[in-house]
Order: sequence, then C-alpha cells, then structure tokens
Amino acid sequence: MLKKIIWISFIVFVIQLQNVSAKEIFYQNENGVSFAKEEYEFLSKMFWDGCQDIMTLNDYDKFIESKIMDGEFESKELIIPVTRATSISDSNKSLKISKSCSTNCTISITASWKGNPTIHSYDVIGAYLSGTVLQGNPITTVSSGITSTTSNEIKRFSNGFGVSVKIPNYGNKLVINTVFNVSKGGTVYGSYQHAMKNISLSDSKNYTLSRNGFGGVFDFKGTAFSTYDRMSGVNISV
Repeated sequence: MLKKIIWISFIVFVIQLQNVSAKEIFYQNENGVSFAKEEYEFLSKMFWDGCQDIMTLNDYDKFIESKIMDGEFESKELIIPVTRATSISDSNKSLKISKSCSTNCTISITASWKGNPTIHSYDVIGAYLSGTVLQGNPITTVSSGITSTTSNEIKRFSNGFGVSVKIPNYGNKLVINTVFNVSKGGTVYGSYQHAMKNISLSDSKNYTLSRNGFGGVFDFKGTAFSTYDRMSGVNISV
C-alpha cells in the first residue's frame, strides 16, 4: 500500500513538473507571478508595459481564465498628436485605447505620464459609447510606480461613464487605466482629463457626456470647465 502511495505521489510530481516546463518563463514579478513571453507582450499592448509588476496570482488566474488573449485584438499608437485617433500623445502624457473582442469586447483606456505632474488633484477618465452598451462596472487603476490603487468614484450614464481618480503625490511612473466590457458593434470614445489646478471630488464629477465635450467625452460644467486640460480623445470600433 505504501509503495502504491509513493508511486501515485511520484506521478503527480512528474505531471506538475511537466506543466511548469510547458511554460517557458520570460518574466517573474515580486509577487511570484510568472509570465510567458507572449503573455507579457500582450499585457503591455492591451494595458501598459509595467502592469505585469502589480499583478497578483489571483489577477493572473483571472487573466488566463478570461481567454482575453484569444480575442480579436487591436491597439494602435500615433507619434504625432492629432484631434482624434486610436492613440495620441503630447509632451507630458499619452493616451491609448485597446480592445480584445470575442462574444463581447474588453476595452482598455490607458493614460501614461512621461514625467510627474505638478498638480496632484482629481483627474477624470472615461468613455462615451455610441452603438454599444456598457456591461458591468469599469475597473480603474492608478499606478505610480510606488503604489497601486483603484477608484470607485464612478459616474454612469446611458451612453458611457466617467471615473474621478486622485493623483498620488509620489512616484514617477504614473499610469491611469480603466478596463470595461461592452457589447459588439458601435464605437468607444475614450478621454483622460488632467486637472491643471486643485479641484474637489464633487466638482470633478460636474459633467455630462457629449461628443462635443473635452476629448469628445466630457461636457464639464462650473469650476470643472476651467480646470481640465482639454486633451484630445481616442476611439476604437467594436
């Protein structure tokens, strides 16, 4: 009986080794999460290069279970700033929109700073939806290179949403990202607006959604109208 138990244990051990060797490790973060090269590269394209460092084992399991890598993928970046594109950048920050579609579409909107902003107040990121419908709530992350937090300050509309995010005081790799699901069909317009002076949380939410708004998304009112930087938006067909 003992020999049988030892033999079964040996077989299980061999199977575990085979599973490990089947995945060639390209990168491992400080949380003990290992990534194959294709996984690492997909995450950089879909979200941002560095998001791998804040992923936990639970995050990684959800990433694999979602089969997001099997979907129809699109993400483009333009070097020269334009009024409307899939990705734009200015001298301080860039904005990218990505999608992975199968039955539905997962959308990622990422604002990446090239330096550290002077004002650390409430910025706003979100999307205007045309011909498509938001499914569930977006998950919005603020990563500074030192800390990573999420914001639940969501304002939903029938045609999209916005999220107010508090910009951390420290860190030099600031990234603001929002991820959400939509139905197939139509267009998603994304915008990130940076506060050029201090603004309260309640005032940062003083907006509706409009294609004529800042970045083609945010129609700010009151104090907010003169606070945000009017950065152009991005869009992607789903």
